[in-house]
Amino acid sequence: MPAKRTIAAGWAVVALAYAPAVWLVGAAQGQRASLPETLGAMAVFFLPWALSTPTLLRLSAGLPLMPGRTARSLPLLGLAGIIVIPTITAVGLGLEVVLGWALGSRAPSSIIQLATGVAITSFFSVPVYCAVVGIGQTLVWVDRTRHRERMLSRARLETLRAQINPHFLFNALGAVAELAHRDATAAQNAIARLADVLRTTLANDAEEATLAEEVALTKDHIELHRLLVPAELDVRMTMSDQAWTARVPALILQPLAENAFVHGLGRMAESGWLTITGNVDDGRLVIEIANAVAVAVADADADLSSRGLGSGLTGVRERLTAWNDGSGTMTVDRCPDRFMVRIDMPHVDGRLAS
Repeated sequence: MPAKRTIAAGWAVVALAYAPAVWLVGAAQGQRASLPETLGAMAVFFLPWALSTPTLLRLSAGLPLMPGRTARSLPLLGLAGIIVIPTITAVGLGLEVVLGWALGSRAPSSIIQLATGVAITSFFSVPVYCAVVGIGQTLVWVDRTRHRERMLSRARLETLRAQINPHFLFNALGAVAELAHRDATAAQNAIARLADVLRTTLANDAEEATLAEEVALTKDHIELHRLLVPAELDVRMTMSDQAWTARVPALILQPLAENAFVHGLGRMAESGWLTITGNVDDGRLVIEIANAVAVAVADADADLSSRGLGSGLTGVRERLTAWNDGSGTMTVDRCPDRFMVRIDMPHVDGRLAS
């Protein structure tokens, strides 16, 4: 439902639009009311409509015109109009008459004159009632559409989550199996760490989280992969204060960190590096994940595709599309010795959103 200020502003515009026409008609009939007085009279006349608008909008929400309900809702809205229109019109004209008496620009009206004015003005108020009800029905449609979009987005995010978790588990179990041939104790530690990571991941079913929460989850994955890869790793994370509290889609970093290990750092023989940075610039949250790669390839796209790297990137890109009206973007920068993913999305402060 619109805010009270929005409703008041809307009716103020209506009163302002009606005033010149009413003033011209009154002047043609010999009335001496000035334009400011006419504007005041219109504001008073439409005041009951403004005060009744929230109730009328709730009425429209309770009687939506949609398949299966129109045959019932439309007659009830019409019946309500028969009661509401004359009532609001009578109150408005009564207030207008009182204002005229106070300003001395209108002589007292008899009951018959007032009743006649209510009857005539009620016919002209029918479009006003229809307009308010129409706005209410539009708001109902907009709310239903937004709810449907949220449900579709949630279903899409859950589908992507279902794709990410098995993908991660398959890669991790494969790495543990290889580690068991080299170091049985390290493999046992890796299995215990894997259980902790899966427990944390599966227990978290939120659609979004703060970047700090995502970094904490990603650190657990990184510590797991430290046990699985033979190379010495230099991992650095740098986040600005604003970035820490930013809202992001859940599980947005983990697939990228996993790809960095499975398709890059896991192939390093001696040492490698991984950096994750987050900054807020001009209302945008920018996250960069870069990692060393073992060797340059002549055809990077074909090589990355053949090793399944596209799966994780595609999942992240789809999550960005499904989150926050698809206003986030992801770009990839491939170099002979470095691979970087850059995420750019609107900055939403988690402290304000909560």
